[in-house]
Order: sequence, then structure tokens, then C-alpha cells
Amino acid sequence: MRHANEHQVEAGGLLDEACARRRKEIAEAIRRRGGLNSHPVTYSAEEDLLWGTMMAKLDALHPDVASSRYLRAKERLPLPVTHAPRIDDLGRRLGDLTGFRLLPVDGLAPVRDFYGRFADDAFSTTMYLRCPGRPHYSPEPDMLHELVGHVVMLADPLFADLYRLFGKAANNATREQDLQAISQVFWFTMETGLVREEGRVKAYGAALLSSSGELSKLGTCRVEKFSVQEMIESHYDISDYQGKLFIASSVDEMAEEVRSFLTRV
Repeated sequence: MRHANEHQVEAGGLLDEACARRRKEIAEAIRRRGGLNSHPVTYSAEEDLLWGTMMAKLDALHPDVASSRYLRAKERLPLPVTHAPRIDDLGRRLGDLTGFRLLPVDGLAPVRDFYGRFADDAFSTTMYLRCPGRPHYSPEPDMLHELVGHVVMLADPLFADLYRLFGKAANNATREQDLQAISQVFWFTMETGLVREEGRVKAYGAALLSSSGELSKLGTCRVEKFSVQEMIESHYDISDYQGKLFIASSVDEMAEEVRSFLTRV
């Protein structure tokens, strides 16, 4: 999920009437029947088709641009390719792998709640799909973003532990500026992070790996050396393709730097 405090700014106005109506229906269904690893939504044939179309595009791109850890996690937690997943089934399988559970939410979670739940092995997921008119990139945290991006990576024990550390740091943060710093680092790592593998640039961030448009533009994006301090001081815009990304020399380097930051903050 992208940063909820910022999504609230753009949540209105960008949705067409049909999209807005469907999201309201899904939110009401979650409020009636929600809970950890529940599946309160039945998807239409059109929604299944959108899911399948975008999965085909992403599956074609991932072997060339995704990090090896992501590709292994994708094998550990395969997603359906012809229809939208069932959250109850996916949550059970994820729990067996790393202990994380999935919590369908009826709206954008407050930023402290979203991060804080990681400490309790819970990932808050939206259950609506992006609007069909803009399928290659979604500024909102739709289900493709949540599941293809974050949930697949949560099948990797190293990344699951990093998410837990983000949650503990958010829960312990007493100053708003510390919570903002945590959000910044999460954005430039877990959402849009890059790593170098065998001399090539690979993505491990959820926002990149769930967007065929973002992945196709990786070669044109400004890339800077991994720096937590630079991440904290950098501006980003969730409403369009990214203008600046950070790359680590390895996943181990990234994880070490992130752990160090989160234990300090």
C-alpha cells in the first residue's frame, strides 16, 4: 500500500463514476464481513479479465527486471493468472511461509496503523482493482499493487522481517518527524527499491513490480546510490511515474542499512 496519508489527498476526483461506485460496494462488503484472511468480495468477469491481463503483462516483464529474491518469492507464493485471488487462501498460504496474515481494509489505513500492523504480522490490503482506463499504473494502492508487490515479497523471510521492523519502529515513534522519516525510507526501499545483480539493475520494490508502466520506464529514471539520509530528504510524487530511485549494491546491503536506521529511529 502506498502511503495512506498522501493517498487521501488524491482519492477523489480521479475515479470515474463506475470505479467509485464499485469501490464503495467493496468497502461496504468488507465492513460487513471483514477480518484477517477473510474474503468478503466476489469479483466480476470484467475484474477477473483485468487481473488476468495485467498479470500476463507483469509475468512477461518480471524475468528481466525483477530481483532474484522477488522471483523466488513468486515461486513460493504463486498468484492465480486467470482470476483475482481469494484473500483467505492467499493469507493461509502466506501464513504458512512467514507467519504474515492479510487484513482486508475498507479504505486507506492511517499511516501509523498501516505500518504498525506489520509488527503483529498483519498486512492491510485493499480489495479493489485499478480503474480499467489506467491499467498500467495506479496512484492508489489497488489489489494488484498490494498482492503482486508487497504480499509476494512477504513470502521471503528476510523481507518479512524487514516489514516487522518497520512496524515496530512506527509503533515506537513518538515524533511526527520520525514517522515521516520511516515513511520516506519505506517508499524508497520496499516500494521503489532497486538492487544491482550481476551488473544489471533489478527491482524489488512493490510499486515498481506491480506496474507494467513503471517497469517499462526504469531505464529512463534517474538512479542514485543507496543512502538512507538522501531518502529522508528526497521528494517524491505518487501520482505519476517516479523521477528518482535508489539502488543498493545487494539486498544484504539494503537490509543492513535499513535495519540500522530502524533501530536508531
